[in-house]
Amino acid sequence: LVVVPSHAFREVLESIKSLKPDLKRIAWATKGMENTTLELLDQVVVKEFGSHIEMAVVSGPTFAKEVADGLPTAVVVASNNPAYALHFSKLLQNSTFRPYVSKDIIGVEVGGAAKNVIAIAAGIADGLGFGANSRAALITRGLSEIMRLATHLGGESKTLMGLSGLGDLLLTCTDNQSR
Repeated sequence: LVVVPSHAFREVLESIKSLKPDLKRIAWATKGMENTTLELLDQVVVKEFGSHIEMAVVSGPTFAKEVADGLPTAVVVASNNPAYALHFSKLLQNSTFRPYVSKDIIGVEVGGAAKNVIAIAAGIADGLGFGANSRAALITRGLSEIMRLATHLGGESKTLMGLSGLGDLLLTCTDNQSR
């Protein structure tokens, strides 16, 4: 399970590849896109390991401290192999951490990356004293834009109505723990 900032993702994959060039499965909980190429992280994985690799992305509304404190949390595990998604989700699951499975890697990745843009706008609106009405409008219209982007890239709009879209967007835009 790779969990690093997105700007370090390819470098970490290159290190993994040098140690284990015949890697068959990989998962990551990194949100974002590659800074230099603007590629989604699944595209980076394919470029580094080939299209045969089984991959899974873990995303959703999570603050690390709350997960570490054992507070109830739900996420999505999206994979290009349904059996791997189920297997990996069972490895993560415990009494307070509930992963759901999906086949929509692109939708899950776009939700986790694009929500930050809307969160910045929400933070600016809050700083300007625009109030909750403006924040709600930003979240709602922002979700619509994220859905359009995801479907344009090959994702499914319904994915963005779940944990890795609306859930993550709400958490990031409405809680003071958000960076």
